[in-house]
Amino acid sequence: MMLGMLAASGSAASAAMPQICISGGGIGGLFSALTLRNAGYEVAVYEKTREYRPFGGPIQIASNGLEAVRRIDADVHDEILRHSTCIGDRINGLKDGVSNEWFATFDLKTPAEARGQRPSVVIDRPALQDILLKRVADSVTKGTEVVGYEQLHDGERVAALLSDGSKHEADLLIGSDGLRSKMRTALNPNEGAPEWSGYTCFAAIAYTVPHDIETVGYKVFLGRRKYFVSVDVGGGRIQWYAFLNVPPGSLPDDFRSGEPAISYLRDEFAGWSSEVFDLLESTPFEEIEQRDLYDRPPQVTWSRGRVCLLGDAAHPMMPNLGQGGCMAIEDAFVLGRELTRVGHEQDAFPLALKRYNQNRVLRAAAVQGMSRLSSAILFQYNHPVTVESLWPPRVRNLRPKSVITRAGQGFLQRAAFPLQFEFLFDFPGPLAETPSKEDVSAIERGLMAVEKVVNMRQRQEGGAGSAPA
Repeated sequence: MMLGMLAASGSAASAAMPQICISGGGIGGLFSALTLRNAGYEVAVYEKTREYRPFGGPIQIASNGLEAVRRIDADVHDEILRHSTCIGDRINGLKDGVSNEWFATFDLKTPAEARGQRPSVVIDRPALQDILLKRVADSVTKGTEVVGYEQLHDGERVAALLSDGSKHEADLLIGSDGLRSKMRTALNPNEGAPEWSGYTCFAAIAYTVPHDIETVGYKVFLGRRKYFVSVDVGGGRIQWYAFLNVPPGSLPDDFRSGEPAISYLRDEFAGWSSEVFDLLESTPFEEIEQRDLYDRPPQVTWSRGRVCLLGDAAHPMMPNLGQGGCMAIEDAFVLGRELTRVGHEQDAFPLALKRYNQNRVLRAAAVQGMSRLSSAILFQYNHPVTVESLWPPRVRNLRPKSVITRAGQGFLQRAAFPLQFEFLFDFPGPLAETPSKEDVSAIERGLMAVEKVVNMRQRQEGGAGSAPA
């Protein structure tokens, strides 16, 4: 409640509660709504789906995400911990898919505890949605999508254009509408569509308890141009993902779900660890779903005037690091922090969005790059060279790429993974200081005035900043 208390202290003098519209009621949108309501704003969320569905299964909230939640709302943080399964205090890492031997492990607990954070957890998506909706449901309208926006009153207000033909006026508009964000297209109309990442993913829940459940939380079974992920999600369930280098649309429709999908995966992972097959055999046919994974390059501009992007709309993540939801929660915290710094001074809202953009863009781009690089490295894995006997000499997998894989093993274990999690968990870093209401400088006011004139001319000349459906 930190941001909420700070805003409350300065809000008594505010004649009217600022109004904020959020496009998208996913994890990023709901956390934004929670953050901004706690800070004293009137919030309206428009979610295109008519009901929340648990596609993708449980969601991982790593230590940096949990820390952002704690700073947004300590009660929500504690409730998440009560309803989640902790995996960050167990062994986690990479295994050879055929030999089942550990290739490298990573320590999630030490870098978290060094910062006073809680270890990473996994929570059922409906449970997380319920925790958030208990607090913001009256702000959410389902079955209606924001399809564009218009700047109003020379940029003093913004109107969200809704899929039912109506408009919703607000002081700010936040685009948190996912990978195929209409708000991103409205903000950057010349940008192309998302590009195929090179991967397709099968996902499901297996109902089984592995023999090492007490000591192991997360495993990635590796092979050439494919890998298989399993994670304990509690309640005698294991969430698994199978990543394959299969072009979009190349699988027959009946291979995408049900028994044909399981049969297809049995063939793809033939000869692999029995643990992989135990999970496949323990999966109800109706649980499995397949989707092609798409991605976008890092985007520098997340805000313009009174409109900004957040979460996957700004920086879609490959799922390898479990950071997609965490980055959206971090966004919500930083956005709330920057708005708190300008109080309810509505003329300064565009400046707050610029500061938010500046404070987030480099970190989000770095994590995007790390996620994409992680996928590329995993797909380059070859079963490593292994010396089975010195005399008589007997070596398994004596191939150049297998030698390279073995040579990189120590680097991953001792350098890459420790540095990766030191960086990921180093949040909020300099932003940890309690924000105080900060007056806008004369220089900033001058720049805001110039930008306002430029935006007005752009709208007059070509309608820039307006995005009809």
